[in-house]
Amino acid sequence: MNQAANTSNPFSQIGIIVRSQGLKGEFKVSFETDNPQLVEELKMVYLRNDRGDFYPCRITNIRVEGKGNKQSFFVQFDHIADRNSAESLKNRVIFLETDKASAFFEESEDQDSLIDFEVMGDSGESLGLVIDEMDNGAHLIIVVATTSGSFMIPVVDEYILNIDTNNKSIYCQNLNLLEDL
Repeated sequence: MNQAANTSNPFSQIGIIVRSQGLKGEFKVSFETDNPQLVEELKMVYLRNDRGDFYPCRITNIRVEGKGNKQSFFVQFDHIADRNSAESLKNRVIFLETDKASAFFEESEDQDSLIDFEVMGDSGESLGLVIDEMDNGAHLIIVVATTSGSFMIPVVDEYILNIDTNNKSIYCQNLNLLEDL
């Protein structure tokens, strides 16, 4: 969803309005970060009108709800007072000035991503590259692209022997146990 903060553009995308919530004009928003402190500090964001012009929206309330390990953010703007007005902004992208938005992008870039790591098998042969990561709540799962398709590996001691961040390599073991699943 996000592109890195672009210095030539004065605004950067930091989230999207998912849906309206309640009768008083509140929105559920998906932000580029899961850090509630970054979101709660927001006072002013920008939306785009139908012509593509940016316009400011003052935030009057931000509510954070946690379910399991997922954070949900509910936002209210000062100029939206009812559900109908809120519904008209569904799926609109939320922007912030690029210089202020860098914290959202630094947060996601600081996380240790395994994408583009080379996956090595038991005997040291290259199996493919990591193309995606999924968190199932218990542990990370990597999706490995091969010449004949793709497969998933849980990032647990049973299957991952070593992750070499310097060489961007993941050394695996016991992958034959995953073949029948």
